[in-house]
Amino acid sequence: MRRRLVLMLAMAAGLVLCGALANYLLNPYGLWSTTLIDPVFRKPDDEHVALPYVIRSADLSTLLVGTSRMVFGMRIDSLAANGFVNAGIRAATLRESCAIVRAALANPHLKRIVWEIDFFQFKGGWDPPNREFYWRLRGGVGPPIVDTLLSLTALDSGIDDVRRMLLGRARLPASARSTVPWPPDEICRQYGAELGRGLVATPAPEIVREISVDMPNYRNYRFSESFWKLFRTTVERAQRRGVEVILFVPPMTEYELEVIRRTGGWDDFERWKRRLVTIGPVTDFSGYNRLARADEYYNDVMHHKTPIGESLLRILLGMPAPSCDGIGKNLRAAAIRLDARNIDGAIADQDRLMRAASAEDSRYGRLAARALEDQRARRAARRHATVLP
Repeated sequence: MRRRLVLMLAMAAGLVLCGALANYLLNPYGLWSTTLIDPVFRKPDDEHVALPYVIRSADLSTLLVGTSRMVFGMRIDSLAANGFVNAGIRAATLRESCAIVRAALANPHLKRIVWEIDFFQFKGGWDPPNREFYWRLRGGVGPPIVDTLLSLTALDSGIDDVRRMLLGRARLPASARSTVPWPPDEICRQYGAELGRGLVATPAPEIVREISVDMPNYRNYRFSESFWKLFRTTVERAQRRGVEVILFVPPMTEYELEVIRRTGGWDDFERWKRRLVTIGPVTDFSGYNRLARADEYYNDVMHHKTPIGESLLRILLGMPAPSCDGIGKNLRAAAIRLDARNIDGAIADQDRLMRAASAEDSRYGRLAARALEDQRARRAARRHATVLP
């Protein structure tokens, strides 16, 4: 019996060592120096697991930070390409975004941060715990061993990378094979392939569902002073370190703007922008501008399409934007570089556009109102259910 027990333990240890060796060789998160798998074939399933290791790469020069608008809007399947790392997190809290930036600042190769900032991230109370993510970001010996060597998730991800490698580069999406920032011709090709898809083809009932279920809760918005302090100190830390910080507010559909306005958050939205310029210039693509009604530019009521995000990045970096279908012209016309000198005039202009839109009986206003009414009805039903005997 003792020999059997020893044999079983030895077999278990052998399996663990084999799995750890396989993870080391496949290197799905790019932490180790092995090059068995070309990084172009990597496609991590969970950015919460992969990002803490990707941002430590010596290739990092530009960090892209933000919410799901960054994840999908400037999508990099392998998270890293040509020195750019997409560190966006789906439903990212402000604390998560700041933690990513602070961890990346420890990388001496970091030169620039392009930070997509969302109004909903500054709402007080919206800070779900994510202890494992912060544990990984803090570094040390434990997280890399557990996540990259002893993890079945890492092994599954590595095996998927092998499958993509065996199929060859030709089977990868063109965007995965392209350089970053993406060339205008490639952006135009992607945009043409997606014409007629997304929000422009979404029926009204589905739009109402997306607004009422998927959109952040702007009702009873309360600005968090602690979140603001964290954001400001993080940006200032990066600037002191000599890292360029490019802040921008992404394009927003008129559906989302109508929800903000109809839930009483418009004044808070404007005060938030006034706060942002106290840190430095901010490029603002939001507001009741031509992008708000360009349904062809969005996948849904929240997220712009990847070619639009790729074009935004080129504009933010001072590079020529694609000219197909007027993308570059429309984005540049909507972009406002806010600073302390022009913020009053910019807010006044946005107020004027808001009032003109609110006076109109538009599809955006009607569907937003219907979605908010659906939310109220569901809340009333839940309250009624809790008082039933």
